[in-house]
Amino acid sequence: MIYLDYAATTPVDEDVLDTYARIQKEFYANTNSLHLLGQRSNYLFEKIKQETAGLLGINGHNLVFTGSASEANNIAILGIARKYPRGKIITTKIEHPSVYAAYRQLEREGLTVKYLDVDSAGVIDTKQLAGYLDSDVVLVSIMWVNNIVGAVQPIKEAAELIKLYPKAKLHVDAAQGLCKIEPEFALGDIDLLTFSSHKIYGPKGVGLLAFKKNIEFEKIMHGSDAQYNVRPGTVDLAGAAAFCKAVKKFYPETSRNYKAVKRLNRRLREKLGGLPGVIINGGSDASPYIFNISIPGRNGETIVHGLEKDAIFVSTGSACSSKLKEPERTILNMTGSKDIALSSVRISLSHRTSDDDLDKLTESLRRVINNV
Repeated sequence: MIYLDYAATTPVDEDVLDTYARIQKEFYANTNSLHLLGQRSNYLFEKIKQETAGLLGINGHNLVFTGSASEANNIAILGIARKYPRGKIITTKIEHPSVYAAYRQLEREGLTVKYLDVDSAGVIDTKQLAGYLDSDVVLVSIMWVNNIVGAVQPIKEAAELIKLYPKAKLHVDAAQGLCKIEPEFALGDIDLLTFSSHKIYGPKGVGLLAFKKNIEFEKIMHGSDAQYNVRPGTVDLAGAAAFCKAVKKFYPETSRNYKAVKRLNRRLREKLGGLPGVIINGGSDASPYIFNISIPGRNGETIVHGLEKDAIFVSTGSACSSKLKEPERTILNMTGSKDIALSSVRISLSHRTSDDDLDKLTESLRRVINNV
């Protein structure tokens, strides 16, 4: 079996899984309970938040653990926008479905939304952002690394522009960047950050919203005042501990793993670029972890299932919207071609991927192209 769908999810690391199991067994008391066991769990939870914040350099942020990065995105976007319903909000046309759908919902609620275009590499133009910014803007959402083509956005430059408008807050979906590429900006400078555990070899069902301590939200979930009155419900302490363990293990390895995957990406680009009819989507400056191709005239889903026959597993796009029979939104905005968008396939790599994996992928893809 060759797994090349790491942008959709990663297998849980053994050390991370051991941490999850131990905390689940030893610290089962509710962090909100007043008795000694509850206080013991809450003490550990505070320690986990402090350690995670320290590792990421976001000590000036509150940390809220959620059920997913998608949930964290919704809390951030809806919570800010509904707090200031007369404000303007800005995002890009190629955000993750959980961000894009939240902005579309806010449009239906009557808020003014501006969408940033992207170029053929999937990167925004900060001049367009500067033109959209004014004193009425309250929120800007720009993902760090695109989940379909790996486009890396100019977050540092965008943050500097947004700082000129005190009311505006910058939200960065960092799910595909954390533990994969070194940020060219300080995470601590960003107003709101969202992360995903299962993208960094942690358990599924764990997300993180980190926001500066002066930020206020309109409450969008109700039930208790837990986690800064932002996210009610019992904390998944084991999940939080496992996320922290994953960050502790893989964040220091970011640079080394990046170099290894960059080499694999270059090799894959050389091999697949020589196959007939293959178009490589995105720019050479994209995250090496995500490699997207199109084979116009073929259906992306058919290609995925063709590779599956050789036990090679890739995807057509975001796992959060993969069952929708529509052209891939990111590719469509980059190329303007429905054919290229419908025939796109995402190959996502890991530091665990081998040269042999890529050789077998190339031969299998050659067979699929000839047979489809």
